[in-house]
Amino acid sequence: MTMVALEGLRPWLLQRLTALYMVGYTLYSVIYWTVVNTLSYSNWQRWLADEINMVLLGLFYLSLLIHAWVGIRDVLLDYIKPLLLRLILLFLVAGSLMGAAIWMMKILLSVNT
Repeated sequence: MTMVALEGLRPWLLQRLTALYMVGYTLYSVIYWTVVNTLSYSNWQRWLADEINMVLLGLFYLSLLIHAWVGIRDVLLDYIKPLLLRLILLFLVAGSLMGAAIWMMKILLSVNT
C-alpha cells in the first residue's frame, strides 16, 4: 500500500471505529435507562459517580469529536477550493471542537463535586 492510499484509509477507519463505539455506548445507555425506569437528575448524577460510566461517557464524547472532525475536515477539503478560506474554516472548526471538548471536561469533572 502506498502512503496516498493510507491517507484515505486512516480517516475512513477512524470514522468507522468511532461510529461503532458511539452505537455501542448509545445502546448501553438506552438499555440501562430503560431498566432503571426513573430518569432524573439525581439518578444521572449517581450513575456518573461510578467512574467507569464517567470514563465511558468521556470516551463517547471524544469519539463524537473525532468523528465530527474527520467528517467536517473531509467535506471542507473536498469542496472548499481557495486555500486561505479552507484554512480559516478548518481553524474555526478545530477551535470550536476544542472548545466543546474543554466544556465537556468541565462538566464531567464537576458532576462529583
